[in-house]
Amino acid sequence: MSQPALGQKQIMIALAAVIVLLAVLIGVLVWQNSRASLAETSALVPADPTAAVTGMPSGSSPEVSPGMPSGMGGQSSAASFDPATAPVVPSGMTPSDFVTSYYEACAAKEYERAFTLLPVATQTTYGDATTFANTLEGYGISGFSVDPPVETADTYSVIGWQVAQGMSFGYEWVFVKGGSGEWLLKSRTMAGSQ
Repeated sequence: MSQPALGQKQIMIALAAVIVLLAVLIGVLVWQNSRASLAETSALVPADPTAAVTGMPSGSSPEVSPGMPSGMGGQSSAASFDPATAPVVPSGMTPSDFVTSYYEACAAKEYERAFTLLPVATQTTYGDATTFANTLEGYGISGFSVDPPVETADTYSVIGWQVAQGMSFGYEWVFVKGGSGEWLLKSRTMAGSQ
């Protein structure tokens, strides 16, 4: 082999070695960054996710839908229902009208009024109307709809949908008949998203 051909071969080998070293270096950097991202994400997950989402300790049985979006709290458990303190649907109004008035209040940013239309357990989860208002403001709600109800002699169920950030989030509102025939709001649970 001639001297120039040997020099070119050595240069090619050196370039190949540099390319391999760069690939290894990039691989190590990507691997370290993915581990750091995983550690940061893991740090954001609370030790007790049930309590973080529902405000209830683990072991209790809140009605939380699987796959509930982060921050979409405000669930109320049927187990926490007390007819004596439950919101009452005003006379002349159907439970569907009641649910619609909740969503209208949210759309008008009348959060204190909307807060009073929630089940007591849900109000307790939020803590106060200010926290509730801050939460809803963060969602960026842009619309709502209310499905036709399912009614029996003693129960009335309706799903209301809030549109936020390009998705619809449904909540099932369940009402039961009170002792005087009035409708009482029993629960509001996440029904899913579209």
